[in-house]
Amino acid sequence: MWKLKARGLDEAVAAQVIGELQAAGWQDERRFAESFIRSHHARGRGPVKIRFELRQKGIDDGLIEQVMQSLDLDWTALAREVYRRKYGGRPVPDRNEYGRRYRFLAQRGFEKEQIRTLLDDS
Repeated sequence: MWKLKARGLDEAVAAQVIGELQAAGWQDERRFAESFIRSHHARGRGPVKIRFELRQKGIDDGLIEQVMQSLDLDWTALAREVYRRKYGGRPVPDRNEYGRRYRFLAQRGFEKEQIRTLLDDS
C-alpha cells in the first residue's frame, strides 16, 4: 500500500484497491514472500538479509518466519556454497583474513553462528 500512497493515491482508495485484488486472489503476501525467499536464496543471500528486505517491503515478521520455516531451506549449506565459490578450499591464514571473510558472509546476510561454524571449520 505504501507504493500506492507514494504515487499520490489516497489511502482509502489504496486500501480498497488492495482489498479487491486480495479478494480476487491476485495479491497474496504469503505467495510473494515465498517467491522472494526462493529467488534470493538462489542468488546466495542469507536469511538475515532476506528478512530485512521483506520487512522493508512491508511484510509482517510473523508471516516471514512462517514462510521461512515452511520452505525448510538449508542456510548452512548455502553459506558453505557461497564461501566455496568465493574462496575455494583456501584456509584462513590469519585473523585479518578471518575478519574479511566474516564480513563477506555477513554482508550476504548469513547468521553469526553459520559464519563462525563455517570459518572455524575451514
